[in-house]
Amino acid sequence: MAIPVDKTIWEWLTEHTFDRRTKRTTSGYTDVDTQQRVTYLQLKDYATYLSTALGAVYGTCPGDAVAIFSPNTVWYPVAMFAALRLGATVSGVSPTYTKDELSYALRKTKTKILWTTYELKSVAVAAVQDLGHDCSIILLEPQPNSIETGNTLETLANLGKSYGEEKQIGAYKVPPGQTNKDICAFLNLSSGTTGLPKAVIISHQNVIAQCLQVEQITSTDHRRVLGALPVYHIQGLIHILHVPVALNAEVYLMRKFSMEGMLEAVAKYEIRELCLVPPIIILLAKSPLVEKYDLSCIRRFFSGAAPLSDGVLKVLQERFPQTGFKQGYGLTESCSAITLHPPGMLGYENAGFGGTLVANTEISIRSIDDGRELGVDETGEILARGPQITEGYLGDPNATASTFDSEGWLHTGDIGRMNNQGFLIVSDRIKDLIKVKGVGVAPAELEDLLLTHSQVESCAVLGAPDAYAGETPVAYVVLRNAGTAPADKTTVGMDLLQLVRRKRAPHKWLSKLEIVESIPKSPTGKILKKVIRDDPSRMGTSIVVSGKDATKIGAKVISAKL
Repeated sequence: MAIPVDKTIWEWLTEHTFDRRTKRTTSGYTDVDTQQRVTYLQLKDYATYLSTALGAVYGTCPGDAVAIFSPNTVWYPVAMFAALRLGATVSGVSPTYTKDELSYALRKTKTKILWTTYELKSVAVAAVQDLGHDCSIILLEPQPNSIETGNTLETLANLGKSYGEEKQIGAYKVPPGQTNKDICAFLNLSSGTTGLPKAVIISHQNVIAQCLQVEQITSTDHRRVLGALPVYHIQGLIHILHVPVALNAEVYLMRKFSMEGMLEAVAKYEIRELCLVPPIIILLAKSPLVEKYDLSCIRRFFSGAAPLSDGVLKVLQERFPQTGFKQGYGLTESCSAITLHPPGMLGYENAGFGGTLVANTEISIRSIDDGRELGVDETGEILARGPQITEGYLGDPNATASTFDSEGWLHTGDIGRMNNQGFLIVSDRIKDLIKVKGVGVAPAELEDLLLTHSQVESCAVLGAPDAYAGETPVAYVVLRNAGTAPADKTTVGMDLLQLVRRKRAPHKWLSKLEIVESIPKSPTGKILKKVIRDDPSRMGTSIVVSGKDATKIGAKVISAKL
């Protein structure tokens, strides 16, 4: 596949969509709550006028950092594309951030302009006051019925438009002697599961390549996209804000996720493919709310960020027999997908796999012990190389050197294997692997087993120090019925310990199980194991069941579904 090396994202989308596909019919972004809509032709005009005003009023120029602190809104991509048109870099930050978290992100990326909403303005103002550099705050939307003065996206776009078509600032172009791989488009914060978040440098080429890779294997009926995922995250950034524009598909943005709101939007807009994360997929498989809506329109589920258990996939298929399933595997550092399920391989028999390689991409499986390259069905660390692989971390040469090698390989830190059909099977994280008497135990294997129990809502398995074995597996479990009496919770805990003992080898047996109120997770559903290790109190009060007790007491298993 040919990847353009001399075009910015703005130039490529202008040629690929704005000036070609939208001449026939124009799609756009629609807010499912307010029904506000911005077509892609309007997006092109708004972003042009806004970029002109930003240059004139704030002196925004190539290389400046712009951050967007906002929930999903139709004005988010307007601010984003205006910055890209100027050659600025864009950083999306979670609208759930506290003042301190936001200050860290703004300081890390050296942000000069912060876009936000009136609901989040107080947090934004407090965060900016803590910075050691100037940062202007601009509202994406005006506060309703407010007499407050100050620039908003609307006032700046109108100002830019008032200059006339002849005086619009020219779109940034790749400088002579450089390629679009050399130009940073986004600074996305990694999830921070192994330390403080790092700013991943995502180039214009990374995004264009990923859009073309995804477009090549996207079903032709993918004309309506539900934006239920947060667009600041890499999955939302690519699959909600960019790929649909390239496809000229309509995007229905949800400002705030709720199960009822999502189901209503799916039924109303007849969404055929749902791009979701595992926690939402699990809810779809188990929630009684699903029965209230006509969801016969759904043809495919698309999930990434973390694996799903066979038990969940089985229930999902039974509930939605008309559907297929595709998995994606990737990281922020790979600008989303390294592998995806292609059309024709979306049957549930393949749903547990991470997909096959997207175009122009290589994978190498390396031994964890000595780094040698492994063969088919041999398990080791997953390395990836391709045009979507990013260059490293902003201002962190040590982390960059340890993750991206001199031959262009991204060392993912994930464990997996390639089977003889070309599917990637992801097992776990290297750093999460539990070493019991020197033998590796993958937490995901035990988590998947625990999730087959009808009483388990979510769970996390970690390694705990042990004087004899080195480490032993410990489970933290949230039950589906939070009001269960303590004695009954203990009984369920004993059942779960016995379940693992029946189904797994002795070195995988749990030494302890705690029933807790919640499991900390990232917005994409990844279990935040560092948070669990550092501050287990965040999971709430717990009931502890010892693995030693399971050897003494016989327990009746409560509907363990295998």
